Amino acid sequence: EKASGDLTLKPGENKNEFLAWSHVKRGPYMPTPLIYRKKVYLLHNGGILACYDLKSGNELSRSRIPHKAFGFSASPVATNGKVYLSGEDGLVFEMKVGDEPELIAVHEMGEPLMASPALSEGVMYLRGQSHLFAVGKHK
Repeated sequence: EKASGDLTLKPGENKNEFLAWSHVKRGPYMPTPLIYRKKVYLLHNGGILACYDLKSGNELSRSRIPHKAFGFSASPVATNGKVYLSGEDGLVFEMKVGDEPELIAVHEMGEPLMASPALSEGVMYLRGQSHLFAVGKHK
């Protein structure tokens, strides 16, 4: 069935016939939401990672990422059961996915990371301020 016309929610509503769910003022400014394994991950510029159930929109968790000083412009990416968050402080946070994502490693890249990483064939490509990094296992 196609939606057309005004889809605006009425005051106090968070869903309607055409919108499965919504949250007011809960979205990040720059990073794009990530959908992975039936969850929605929202990374806020200031370092808050929120996890929502994809179907219901219920918030499952909200946690602060221990970045140094700067925020996040890059969108999160996911592969192999992990979410990666690239910070403007040059840190890449490796999180185990789940209702409450768990920090398992922090990787220092040595320069600001503002572009969203790209994933291809087991390699993560990170664009730093001065370098393009290809992170993966040597073949």
